[in-house]
Amino acid sequence: MKLIPPDKPINPTNFFHEAQLLKAAEHPNVVHIEDTGTLDDGRLYVAMEFLPKGSVEDEAKGHFLPLTRAKRLMVDLLRGLQHAHNQGVLHRDVKPANILVGNSGEAKLADFGLAIPKGLNLKSLGVKDYAYALHLAPEVSGPSSYSILSDIYACGVTLYRLVNGDNLMPAVSPDDARALAAQGKLPDRQCYRDFIPRPLRVLINKAINLEPKERFQSADDMRHALEQVTIEKNWTETLKSNGIEWTSGWDSKCYHVSRIRRANGLWDVTVQKGQAKHLLRRVSDLCLKGATKTKAEQHCRRVLQDFVLGRIK
Repeated sequence: MKLIPPDKPINPTNFFHEAQLLKAAEHPNVVHIEDTGTLDDGRLYVAMEFLPKGSVEDEAKGHFLPLTRAKRLMVDLLRGLQHAHNQGVLHRDVKPANILVGNSGEAKLADFGLAIPKGLNLKSLGVKDYAYALHLAPEVSGPSSYSILSDIYACGVTLYRLVNGDNLMPAVSPDDARALAAQGKLPDRQCYRDFIPRPLRVLINKAINLEPKERFQSADDMRHALEQVTIEKNWTETLKSNGIEWTSGWDSKCYHVSRIRRANGLWDVTVQKGQAKHLLRRVSDLCLKGATKTKAEQHCRRVLQDFVLGRIK
């Protein structure tokens, strides 16, 4: 419930702007407006469906989400966004905090407070010209330069954060974020967690291409491409003093990969799998002993991604 007290100077038309756009964009993957109006005490209100699971930002808490979960959320989000675009509505603020989680775990696009009907001027609508710099497409220089493709860019940054976690996004000022984004350095297109498969990296990098014409040209285009990316396994990471470990599937068939530094500076990669955690057995042909750091990292990435893509069972 959004409330405005009667003594606060505001144009009621502007206050109900978000509700009007949400109503126009009604869809299972868009937050539903229940009612709008004035209470007996004079307060204006907009009542929306109650979603106690909160936002995707609440769910992730700055960490990366399981790949299967991130994929489902983004597919849902893109469905809702495409519907909004079909109704002529630009969202302008796609980010994890504005994706709410429905009762069945589905994603619902929310917070249309910055949204505008495509092609209309912000001043004529009374909508504030605020922008979340971290997700702002480089070509956006003012109110008239927002487009479907700037929303696609924001979707790409959102997916980048969901699969990598926020610690791969440096803490920078809004001005620095804009400057780095214009150079293609934020997000870092080369910096992904080891287990993120190449098809998913390529998809995200396409969505955040500096050239709008090189991005997906619609939310549906991006969704269809994402649906084609195979994701058969989720990995969790554990940092060790001398390396890193990845685990997956403790509830059924179990998998364990480690990259550990020896005392002499060389690295070992160990791959294990089994029917239970206590039944893990080494997979000799996937292990690597006494390798350089670069070779060990390359081997780990290949093994982890092959598991994700279903190339190793």
